Amino acid sequence: MDISIIVPTFNEEETIEEFLKKIKELKSQLKNFELIIVDDSLDNTAEIARSLMKKFKIRGIVLKRTGKRGKGSAIRDGLKLAKGKYIVLIDADLQYPVEKIPVLVEKLKEYDLVNTGRLRKDSFYRKLLGLGFRALVFLLFGLSLETQSTFRAFRKEVKENVDFKADSWAWDVEFLYKAKKAGFRICSYPVIYEKRKKGKSKIGLNASLITSIKMFLELLKIRKLC
Repeated sequence: MDISIIVPTFNEEETIEEFLKKIKELKSQLKNFELIIVDDSLDNTAEIARSLMKKFKIRGIVLKRTGKRGKGSAIRDGLKLAKGKYIVLIDADLQYPVEKIPVLVEKLKEYDLVNTGRLRKDSFYRKLLGLGFRALVFLLFGLSLETQSTFRAFRKEVKENVDFKADSWAWDVEFLYKAKKAGFRICSYPVIYEKRKKGKSKIGLNASLITSIKMFLELLKIRKLC
């Protein structure tokens, strides 16, 4: 197996078909790959995904879990199943450019980990929260990379040598910090981050402030453990 694409999902029944169509279009470029969907949804995302993967002849598995255990937990369960030499993480909400997966994989010939930086249009409120979060990440971990982009790729050696414990949305801060500390070669690759056209955002305006506070507290917890 050359490539394992891990996709954590939560209530993506409105976007999963288009997402899988985009994955299907990459079959000729990626060739030997597997798709691992880790689903915590309350809707029919898992059932739709299984049906369409069979229809589109996409090799892989849909791991249906009970309860929403957190993104870090979903990624960790996906990594346990991954058999590929290269691993790609991406969401199914169509906000990340699926067509860029081959580009990230190609860059793994030079780097151990390719982290994407999101080019996006945000409100002043979201920009302020983002700047505050990035500043704290830099102060606590010395990371200048964007840590909240789910779209990234890395070699299996990174998976085998970087053990992260966080279950929350802050899992990738711990992951990137430990990967950097372990000496892995990391590069940043800019991608266009689109607003949702289908489905609902998991973070509303009010929820984003609450989530940010929780993530700040999670960062302090992670820093103590690292």
